Amino acid sequence: MKHGIQPVHGKLPMTYRYLAHGLRLTLCAALIVVTAPTTWAEDGKPAVDATISNLMKQDPAALVEKLKAMKAATAKQDAEAAALRAKSTELTNKATALEGQINKLVEHVKVLSEKFQVGPVASAAMAEGGAPMKAAAPAEKPAVALTNFADHVKPIFQARCMKCHNADKAKSGLNLATFATTMEGGSGGPSIVPGDPDGSRLLALITQAEEPVMPPSGDPLSAEQIEIVRKWIADGAPADSKSKGMAKKEVKKDDGAAFVAASFDGPPPMPEVELAKPHALPGRGVVARAVDTSPRSPLMAVGGDRQVLLYQTDTNEILGALPFPEGDVFTLTFSVNGELLLAGGGQEGDTGISVLWNIKTGERMGTYGQYYDTVLAADISPDHRMIALGGPNKKVRVYSTETGEELYKLDKHNDWIHAVKFTPDGEILTTADRAGGMFIWQAANGREVEQLRGHTGAIHALAYTPDSNILASAGEDGTVQLWDTWKYKRVRSIKAHSEAALYVDISADSRIISSGADRQTKIWGLDGKEQKAFKDGGDWVYAACFGQNNRIVGGTWSGNIILWDGESGEAVAELSTNPTAEQMAKNEAAN
Repeated sequence: MKHGIQPVHGKLPMTYRYLAHGLRLTLCAALIVVTAPTTWAEDGKPAVDATISNLMKQDPAALVEKLKAMKAATAKQDAEAAALRAKSTELTNKATALEGQINKLVEHVKVLSEKFQVGPVASAAMAEGGAPMKAAAPAEKPAVALTNFADHVKPIFQARCMKCHNADKAKSGLNLATFATTMEGGSGGPSIVPGDPDGSRLLALITQAEEPVMPPSGDPLSAEQIEIVRKWIADGAPADSKSKGMAKKEVKKDDGAAFVAASFDGPPPMPEVELAKPHALPGRGVVARAVDTSPRSPLMAVGGDRQVLLYQTDTNEILGALPFPEGDVFTLTFSVNGELLLAGGGQEGDTGISVLWNIKTGERMGTYGQYYDTVLAADISPDHRMIALGGPNKKVRVYSTETGEELYKLDKHNDWIHAVKFTPDGEILTTADRAGGMFIWQAANGREVEQLRGHTGAIHALAYTPDSNILASAGEDGTVQLWDTWKYKRVRSIKAHSEAALYVDISADSRIISSGADRQTKIWGLDGKEQKAFKDGGDWVYAACFGQNNRIVGGTWSGNIILWDGESGEAVAELSTNPTAEQMAKNEAAN
C-alpha cells in the first residue's frame, strides 16, 4: 500500500477513515506538529505514512482538544495584532495633531516676537527651550467704563418704550427689544448714529424735540434717563460691557444729487418760464381722473390728452402744459413742498411710465419705471428721494430719484394697485388694491408692518393727516375709513357716498374731503360728521382736493373741473381737461 493508512486490528475504525481521507492533504502539516517527533525519510522529506500511523495511535478526544487550543491561540494572536495596529494608528494621529499644535505655537511665538519686538537673544532662548524675554509693555491708560445697551439703556426701554416697540408690536417698524433691532431702526431708517447723539433721531424723539414725541402719552423720560441714552450714543453705542463703541461714520455729501431734501424756503413755487401751449381735442374732454393741487401755491395740475395742464386756481387761468407723449395720465401728485410734480400713466395694456417735473422750470427731472401696462398710482416721498409706483401688474416698485434704480419691490398684493401714499413724515408707505387689500410698509426698506382689513371692495385713494397719525381710505363700498397709524386699527368708518367713494384728501387743518360715483363732494371732520356738501357735479366726481385760498377742486368723468368756494360752497368756475381754442385765447388776452 502506497502511503496509505495501515489497518489496525483488521478494519480501520470509521473515525480514522474520515480523518485519513478528509484531512490527508489540508491538515498534514498541522498533524505533523501535533504528533511530534516527526520521522524524516532519507531524501529529506517527512515520512508521512509513519506520522499518520503514529496519529492513529492518539486518543481522538485529546487530538480534538489540541486542535481547539491551536485555534484559540491563533485567534488570540490575531486579536493582539489588530490591537497593535489600532494603537499604532492612534499614535500616528496624535503625533500629527501634536505637530500641528507645535506649528501653531511657533507661529504664535513669531507674532508675539514681532509685536513686542523681542530681540535675537530672546528668540534664541525660545528656540533652546528657555524662558522668553518679556518685552516692556507700553503704559496703558486706565479703561473708562462705557455706557452700554444691555446694562444701561435696555432697562429704560423696557420700562418706558417696549409696550409699543417690541417684536410683536413694532410701531413705525421700530423694535427696541434687542440691540440689533434697535440699531436697525424703524420705517424711516436707522434711528441711532453711533458717536453722534445730535444726529440720532431716537434722541430727538425722546427729548420731544421732534414729532412724534416719545412716549406719545404720559410723562416723558426723566433727564437722567435721557442722559444715559445720550451718553450711550456718544460712547459709540456699544452692545454690552465687553463691546467697544462704534466710530462715528462720516457721511459724504453728494453735491451732484438732484434731490437732497424737500425745502420750504422761498416763495410758493410757481412756473417761472413760459410753458408749452396746450393742445385741444375735438369733442368731449378727457376723464378728470388725475387731478391734484399744490400744497403751497394757487396751482392745479390736471391730466389731459398726452399732457398735464397747469391752472392757477385764484385767477382760473391756464398757465400752460407739460407734455406727456407717453400716453394717458392716470395719476398726479405734487411733492410736499410743491416744487415737484409726479405723473404716472401710459398706454393701457401696452406701456407704463412715470415722469417727474420741476414746477419752476418745467424741466423733466427724470422718468421712472418701464412697465408693460399703465401706471395707475404714484407718489413721491417727502424728502424727494423715493418714488413709489403701482398698477395692473399687482406689484409696487420703489425707485431712487437720484439714480433711477429700483430700491425694492412689494409683491404681496393679489390685484391691481390703485393707490400708494407716503406719510408726511416719510416713515410709512401705504399701498391699496382693487380687491380691498391694504398694507403698511416701512418706507426706508419695504419691510411689511401691518395689513389693514376693512373695505369690502376696491380701495381707490389714500390720504394722511399732516401729523401722519391718521390714514384715510376711500373705497368702492362707499365708505371713507379712518385708521390709527400707531395702533394699526380702524377708528372710524364713514358712510360717505351711496355709491363708490372715488377720492379722499385731507387739508392742512385735518378736514377730510371725499367724492364719489354718486356725483357728490363732501367735507367731513375727523369725528366722522359731515361739515359741508357741494353742488352735484353732474357726473362721477373722480377727484376732489383742497386748494389754496379756500378753493375746492373737483374733477368729473365728463372732463369738467369745478372750483368751489370752500366757505360758501358755491361754484366759482368750471374749467376743462380739454381747453378750447377760445378759452386759451381768452387767457392769452388776459395776460
